[in-house]
Amino acid sequence: MQKSKFLNIILAATVLVMAILLSTKDDSSDKPTTTPAVKSENAQLTTSDSTMVPFKKISLGVKTEVYPKPAFVIGSYDKEGKPNIMTAAWAGICNSDPLSIAVSMRPATYSYGNLTETKSFTVNIPSAELAKYVDYAGRLSGKDVDKFKETGLTPVKGEFVNAPYVKEFPIVIECEVTAFHDLGSHRQFIGKVIDVKADEAILNADGRVNVNLLNPLIYGGGNYYETGRFLAKVGESLDEIDGKPFVPDYSQKYANDALEVIHSRKSVRHFTDQPVSKQQIETILRAGMAAPTAVNRQPWAFYVVTERETLDALGEQLPYAKMLHQAQAAIVVCGDMEKAGNLKDKGYWVQDCSAATENILLAVESIGLGAVWTASYPYDDRTKVVIKELNLPGKHVPLNVIPIGYPTGEDVPKDKWKPGNIIWR
Repeated sequence: MQKSKFLNIILAATVLVMAILLSTKDDSSDKPTTTPAVKSENAQLTTSDSTMVPFKKISLGVKTEVYPKPAFVIGSYDKEGKPNIMTAAWAGICNSDPLSIAVSMRPATYSYGNLTETKSFTVNIPSAELAKYVDYAGRLSGKDVDKFKETGLTPVKGEFVNAPYVKEFPIVIECEVTAFHDLGSHRQFIGKVIDVKADEAILNADGRVNVNLLNPLIYGGGNYYETGRFLAKVGESLDEIDGKPFVPDYSQKYANDALEVIHSRKSVRHFTDQPVSKQQIETILRAGMAAPTAVNRQPWAFYVVTERETLDALGEQLPYAKMLHQAQAAIVVCGDMEKAGNLKDKGYWVQDCSAATENILLAVESIGLGAVWTASYPYDDRTKVVIKELNLPGKHVPLNVIPIGYPTGEDVPKDKWKPGNIIWR
């Protein structure tokens, strides 16, 4: 009995010691293993206060974490010639010569049978504005509904292949099936590109697609996204490779695109000779006209200058606008005294046109261009120059001249954050 009692005591003590050790281990696992990131004083930044170690990878298992995925809409005819569309994210360019696109589909889809039957399909690339149609085409089956009829989209018979494309989509690619591979859950169709068509409105002067104007839709994590901002041309960052270790900085991430554009804006005084399109100027001016205005008078007029002779003449005579010799365009923001009405004596037109100017500068930054505010009003000599060169009517008073073009990269934003300028009450 005494031996049994002694063994029980030993067993109980052992269990107690193990429990204490496990408890201590659990507690220590919650303690940070690295120094927490310091929170930025700038409240408009998304600051990482995580204690996670950079480059420490966590296994997620077998998941489709490849970003971004395309949001392609595939057009096809069934054996009766009925047009259909479906959304495909399992797709992309798979060969250069001949240029080919691979699209994977489950056998249960209506389009699977169509492509197998007709050996043809189109790839319709949507802009972000078409997201609702892309979502609809991916959620319902052509077996159950006529997607063209329900969406109001327009099917157009392919010029080179036996498949329809969507008139309203900015880029359409006609493909001929040259091979397919049964991979498991999906069959991958290989389509040789026969022709690519693009809306004239999204092309640059050199005939290439302007990605900013296209604003393609992408898919990721069960959501749709716009493409995002321009970062760099291919190859132009090679000289920045220095062989030093890379350490990611998650502490200076802006919470949204608007804040990033605001803090990225800079006064650009050095431009390339790349032309600025009419569509880009209209996009900029739409932003300008979205500015706040006293009692909604909108007392502004915008003169767009693209003639080289006029740009040079203004650049020659305006003391702080010499960059007009390089700029490809300029917007002159004027106050319209007739629209200002009885507010003109109080100078509200200056405030309203200044707000419009700031919107213009932010819009310019957001689409990858550069600009700088050069003052005209209230300097009589500069105002007279602008009035003379543009032959302005008496009711229009030029507030400023804004040179616009593609930046060379020499100009950078300034950090103007000064907590001392804030008085808290």
